Amino acid sequence: MEKRRRAINIDIVNKLAAAGCKVFENRKLSEVCSFKIGGNVNYFIEIPHEPALSFFLKTASVENFRFFILGGGTNVLFSDKGFSGCVIKLMGDFKNISIDGVKITCGGAVFLPSLVKKSICENLSGLECCAGIPGTVGGAVLGNAGSGQNWISDTIESVEVYNRNGEKELINKEKIDFDYRKSGLENFIISKVNFTLKKETGNGILKVVSDKIKNRAKTQPLPFPSAGCIFRNPLGLSAGKLIEDAGLKGRKKRGAKVSEIHANFIINVANATADDVLDLIYTVRKTVKDKFNIDLELEIKVIKA
Repeated sequence: MEKRRRAINIDIVNKLAAAGCKVFENRKLSEVCSFKIGGNVNYFIEIPHEPALSFFLKTASVENFRFFILGGGTNVLFSDKGFSGCVIKLMGDFKNISIDGVKITCGGAVFLPSLVKKSICENLSGLECCAGIPGTVGGAVLGNAGSGQNWISDTIESVEVYNRNGEKELINKEKIDFDYRKSGLENFIISKVNFTLKKETGNGILKVVSDKIKNRAKTQPLPFPSAGCIFRNPLGLSAGKLIEDAGLKGRKKRGAKVSEIHANFIINVANATADDVLDLIYTVRKTVKDKFNIDLELEIKVIKA
């Protein structure tokens, strides 16, 4: 039986603050995610460096309080009731990037578009597949972000992580279970990523990246709050095409709507709640199952209160 979760108390808060963490009480989760949906979290904690991260994880393990680590907040749906526990976010040193030849060492909290831009400036090829994808590098590695036949994992040499007990580990790529939209690193906190890219001259990289960004702007409902693609693509199929063929483009549930530009996006068009989105997800799943006998799997993370 799992040990009962304890509530974080003021003594723990003070210790975390002394370790360098910034602690915010009753933070609105709608302010820290791209869906613009979610109630309050008991404590929102910004962690600036590795010693503070290790201290937090060791404290959480001993005190057994609940926490969720937030990357860029671009693929999550928080409950309308908020989150009972702590939401933590890596900051400070975790946003550093260093380059040595074709090697890039990058903090887990680096904004993915910033890494892509940096690689372009250094004429380094390999991350073009991530052009236009929001979120953090840690989140991108966790979900093996990419497009077409190219993925961020193609360029990874190793990943530095912390386990839930606050212990650091370096994991070489060969030991990471990369696959479509997964890495097997769900039980770790990604603190740093080591990439090996390829030197390329001319404007080839810039053109590929520019074309990808322009294509995303044309084919995705970027002006509206969303969490990106809601469902994973079934093997050999397109979730968006299935949803469109099921006649669900434009379908609404109060403030949530299936995008008419890209059917695998659910957008927040009128102060949608998490329940609005979940009701619409249920409708989409059921309709696709009834019409095509295909079960759509979620790509976003639904975080319960």
